[in-house]
Amino acid sequence: MNKAYEIVLAGIECAFLDGSLTLGDRLPGERALAERFAVSRSSVREAIRILDAVGLIRSGVGSGPGAGSVIVSEPSVGLSRALKLHVSARHIAPADVLTTRVVLESDAVATAAEAVAAAKSAGVEKSADAEESTDVEDPAGVGMSAARIPGLGDIHLKRAEELLARMREPGVVKESFHDLDARFHRELCAAAGNPVTDIILASLSSSIVDYVSSAAAATEDWTWVQTELTKQHAGLLDSILAGDADRARRECAAHIHWFARTTGIDAAGT
Repeated sequence: MNKAYEIVLAGIECAFLDGSLTLGDRLPGERALAERFAVSRSSVREAIRILDAVGLIRSGVGSGPGAGSVIVSEPSVGLSRALKLHVSARHIAPADVLTTRVVLESDAVATAAEAVAAAKSAGVEKSADAEESTDVEDPAGVGMSAARIPGLGDIHLKRAEELLARMREPGVVKESFHDLDARFHRELCAAAGNPVTDIILASLSSSIVDYVSSAAAATEDWTWVQTELTKQHAGLLDSILAGDADRARRECAAHIHWFARTTGIDAAGT
């Protein structure tokens, strides 16, 4: 027998399926939902808490225009929370999270590189004049610019270039570098065009962020590590922009494994 809050969840799921509730809509109030599904308001509140936890709604407080629960799409929220709790409880080892990340992210960057190669072979790159122009910037210093690779992933690759350029700036503090690093990897994966992979990878990274921060803080020669990471990022991006899927796959796997070994994350939680 279903619990009362599950009746509410099932009803809201049906509303998503039939289109009566869509992104940006506001959920009916507690009283209306309680009456509609013939359950108590406490059961409605429990259902709303679950929807909030899995990233399907954002709840506002008060009685103004911003009050109530709005339908949003933040699917990585719930998965991130669940994974992080299981990692913290030592039910899942950080090393297993890293292994999964290597598999998924290596495939994602290879797919992004394949898309670049396909765009080139189809003749949709910029004109020869644009390619030869010295006006096309290469801010990350990888030898090729994402501005020359039009298509679905070019925006993400351009952002990755910009993030890499910021990583190269002198005086980047450790916390800022971590943020730039995480965003860089997200943009590379997004260039593959698979939102499900993006969601899972974001969740995997979030689940061990505390281990990464602690390991980085304990690393003695962080300046050297940061320099090496930046070089590896440049090599990875260059392989994608060159349309070399095999190289991108190798560069990605080697990069993640290197950081894990260097900082000791691969042995954390064991």
